[in-house]
Amino acid sequence: MAGIDVRAIGYYHFARGPVADVSTLISRTGYTGEDGFELYVPWNETERVWLALLDAGKKVDVGPIGLGARDTLRLEMRYALYGNDIDQTTNPLEAGLGWVVKPAKGDFIGKPAIERVRAEGLRRKLIGLEMADRSVARHGYSVLAVGRRVGEVTSGTFGPSVEKSIAMAYVETPLAAVGTAIDIEIRGQARPAHVVKTPFHPSHVKR
Repeated sequence: MAGIDVRAIGYYHFARGPVADVSTLISRTGYTGEDGFELYVPWNETERVWLALLDAGKKVDVGPIGLGARDTLRLEMRYALYGNDIDQTTNPLEAGLGWVVKPAKGDFIGKPAIERVRAEGLRRKLIGLEMADRSVARHGYSVLAVGRRVGEVTSGTFGPSVEKSIAMAYVETPLAAVGTAIDIEIRGQARPAHVVKTPFHPSHVKR
């Protein structure tokens, strides 16, 4: 990235500069919990930049990963996936994303809805959970409390970094406290789990 000191780019900030002689928007963001960058280039220059990065990274064993690896990493960081953990039926407060909306800063689309939810209180919350065994809670599985359905798993996998089966789920607010024992219905059986603090793995992002 000649001409750009990427160390000077702050977290959630960006700069423009050449990468492999291609004009690039360099953003200090990411979806894995590692300190890194996302690159935005013209579509017809993508292959050129991709090959240049792989070639430059050979000496430090840089290699591509797939969506499966990215999904486990983002879940370990409690990063929400649209279509799973958040969608048009959720609001940022119940999803733990209240920090992205600032009602005090002025008007915006959806502000009245956010203020109404805040005033009425949250009926459900997105929580992190850990299975008591190596059972994997998948998207759509029911969350149970004393045999009663109280929520639904939004994302779940075996976390290779934490070596535990982890998941996120929406549950009724009274059941969202860390340490609460719940069950996940897996193939017709109630498998034990409990609510844990998130993220599941420490972030390596430099803020």
